[in-house]
Amino acid sequence: MKLTLNWLKEFVSFKNPPEQIAEMLTMAGFEVESLTPLRTEKGEADDWLMEVAVTPNRGDCLGILGLAREVAALTGAPVKLPPPARYALDGSIRSLVDVKISSPRLCPRYSARIVRDIHVGPSPTWMRDRLEACGIRSINNVVDITNYVMLETGQPLHAFDLDRLKSKRIVVRQAGNIRKFKTLDGVERELAPEDLLICDGDMPVAIAGVMGGMESEVQISTKVVLLESAHFDPISVRRTAKRLELHTEASHRFERGVDPEGTLYALDRAVLLLAQFAKGVPIQGTIDRYPRRVKATAILLKDSKVQRLLGMEMKRSEVEKIIKSLGLKVQQRSKSGLKVIAPSYRRDLSREADLIEELARLYGYEKIPSTLPLVRPQGSRADSHLSRERKVRSFLIGEGVTELINLPFASNAMNLRFPGLWQGRASPVPILNPLVQENSEMRLSLIPGLIQNLRTHMAQRLKSFWGFELGKVFCSNNGNDLPTERQQLAILLHGHRERKGLKAKEEEPLDFADAKGLLEGIMDILGRGDQAIWSHNSLPSFLHPGKAAWLNWGDSRLGYLGEFHPDLCEELDLPHFFIMELDFEKLLQYAPPKLTARSLPRFPSVERDLAVVVDEGFPAQRIISWIKDQGDPLIEDVQVFDQYRGSPIPEGKKSLAYRVCYRAEERTLTDAEVGALHQDLILQIGQAFGAQLRT
Repeated sequence: MKLTLNWLKEFVSFKNPPEQIAEMLTMAGFEVESLTPLRTEKGEADDWLMEVAVTPNRGDCLGILGLAREVAALTGAPVKLPPPARYALDGSIRSLVDVKISSPRLCPRYSARIVRDIHVGPSPTWMRDRLEACGIRSINNVVDITNYVMLETGQPLHAFDLDRLKSKRIVVRQAGNIRKFKTLDGVERELAPEDLLICDGDMPVAIAGVMGGMESEVQISTKVVLLESAHFDPISVRRTAKRLELHTEASHRFERGVDPEGTLYALDRAVLLLAQFAKGVPIQGTIDRYPRRVKATAILLKDSKVQRLLGMEMKRSEVEKIIKSLGLKVQQRSKSGLKVIAPSYRRDLSREADLIEELARLYGYEKIPSTLPLVRPQGSRADSHLSRERKVRSFLIGEGVTELINLPFASNAMNLRFPGLWQGRASPVPILNPLVQENSEMRLSLIPGLIQNLRTHMAQRLKSFWGFELGKVFCSNNGNDLPTERQQLAILLHGHRERKGLKAKEEEPLDFADAKGLLEGIMDILGRGDQAIWSHNSLPSFLHPGKAAWLNWGDSRLGYLGEFHPDLCEELDLPHFFIMELDFEKLLQYAPPKLTARSLPRFPSVERDLAVVVDEGFPAQRIISWIKDQGDPLIEDVQVFDQYRGSPIPEGKKSLAYRVCYRAEERTLTDAEVGALHQDLILQIGQAFGAQLRT
């Protein structure tokens, strides 16, 4: 923001030297990047050009009026507004033009006045000098006045040649099916349906908040001017200007937010200057459409919060003095604090912390004493969730699996193909403003990211890739509430685990047992490796039907493991690999709260084997879980070590072989004792599962 010091003095009376004003603004958060003397022909410093860096949240200071309020608060000098032309809400203007707002969300307010008998010509020298000093090229007195008032107030204005508006009906609407529009710079722009336009009936005459069009621009022959002073939605202006790559002085201000209550003052100020320097005659009356009136923001400021954030105590009188100097109003006083009303031009003030920042800024950061924070040492409980996360990460990294972190975005096609572990039909969360148009949804699963990682590694001609990601996935609740987030663990294994060193050698190809062993290692770390159940029903379509399984805990599904379907590998041009995806939150839910330890056994164990013939779909884990549930103190462990199909086993059946480990803590078991226990166990298994003992 560029301005001259003499121009600033027309809004606030101060006697401080230029260097001091620059220092005060810089210390208050408005860095003065340059202060240059403007000299007369005799070489004397007649004025000073000041360039101020305005932060994006202070759109009110993109006009001299806003900076004048800051200087007034810093110096104690009063703010004075240059006089505007008087206006009336009713008058003959209604017979000349009509205004309709079809998109009140994008245009909360639209004000307009008419000035006739305009004489278009050059602007006064002093006005041209001020505009050009601020970096704006002088065009003619009408356009210059709109730019001049914009620099004064921060409110962009636009002037239409009323005689060139055929329908005399201004309609503020979105572009819809209007695809092209030629702007003042002579370039034909491609419009999007959501772009906001100012239309003459059905014909566009300006891109709202960005730039006007050639069909209604002010020319040397213009006699009647329609002045526009409006308030447009910052987000809408930002999107349109960025997409069109059309950054203007008007869009720069609208993007950062202008004062919705300031449209009439800026409009009447421009009317007065048109009457003075373009010999215009104002038409009585003002059109002011205001369908979405802005509500004042009330903020509760507590004395205790001020002291806690600033680290010092401020007197109530000092707090009120600073608040009033900024143009804020104290609506209510209480023992605990103040209720403050923020003005409409301070859009950045919405919460208590914002007000406290203003207190610190105006009081002076250099006056706030430096103190060490009060820290009371206290014990804290360990975070079991984080501890288990670290253990799983450490285990996988130790097994040669690389941790990966991907952006949580996915395409619609990938979300349809990999719906994750959600119950029922999962609805993805759409992204309003995606970084890449293809990835316009939040991911339902971690698998798409790992597949892309595999593709990248294959492009580097790597022979193997073992990677995992522990991250969030997202699912929509159909607009009823915030989206649901869940933490999941996904692992992708391609090729054998790379080994380095003198003993490195070619390993066997990766198979299902290797991947299953890795998953069982994770379950062992969480303390439940012996109670999970594998099943093969209704597997995901992207898994190999004969080399995949669900991991269940009772009736609850924890995840899946399997080889990627060969047909899909061929379709996506990928090598064969194994994937697994686990609901990490469910895994932790079923993990024991505390791990226990015991001393090594003193007496030897005795092992006995048994084999049973069961149906093809019978899960091997069922018998293991059943034996452990019996609670026999002499049975220490049960494992399945063999599965057999073929002759002499009937078709549709399979043979499962188990090894049972017996041990007593206080004595050595005899063969006769173990034999009797084992035979009894075999009979119970046959009765419980209808299984046939294999001999």
